[in-house]
Formats: sequence, C-alpha cells, structure tokens
Amino acid sequence: MTYNNMPTGTRFYYTGDMANIEGEGSISRVINSPRWGISYDLVFDDGRLSRGVLPLSFEPGSGRRFWPLDEWEAHRAARLEESQARYLKVLEQMS
Repeated sequence: MTYNNMPTGTRFYYTGDMANIEGEGSISRVINSPRWGISYDLVFDDGRLSRGVLPLSFEPGSGRRFWPLDEWEAHRAARLEESQARYLKVLEQMS
C-alpha cells in the first residue's frame, strides 16, 4: 500500500507513546504542497488534533505510530491468533 494518497476521511489508529495516549481518528485534510509534498491533518475521535503528519509516519517499521485502521485491525487480529495458538500449545503440553 502507498501512504501518500490516502483520502480525507480515512480512518487511522495511533499507537501512542510515553506522552500521548493511543487512539483512533480520521484524516481531516490532505495537504499537497508543491514545495513540501503530501501531509495530513488528523483529528482524533476524542478531539485531539495532529497537523502535518507525513505519509512516512504510516510506513511499516519498528517505530510505526500511525496505521490505517483496517491494517491495524488485521495486524492485531493476527497477533491475537498467534498468541492464542501459543497458549493452547502450552496447555496441551501441560496435560
């Protein structure tokens, strides 16, 4: 997926950090500056705003903070499934 053409209204998930809580929201504005390129203004469901977020912030990597919500939900579901499988394997070994 390319993250430099997400439209207004795209839902996102923010993972949070030491100073900011996690949350969901939507892209409220796409900024296409001839000088600086694409960036996004984001509005969180709880009213917080984040302005000028670069598409790079959505790119996969170890420090990824922003996820398109559908990607986050799929990622989370896969991690939960893996965790449950490991748990069931431990239970199986204990019996």
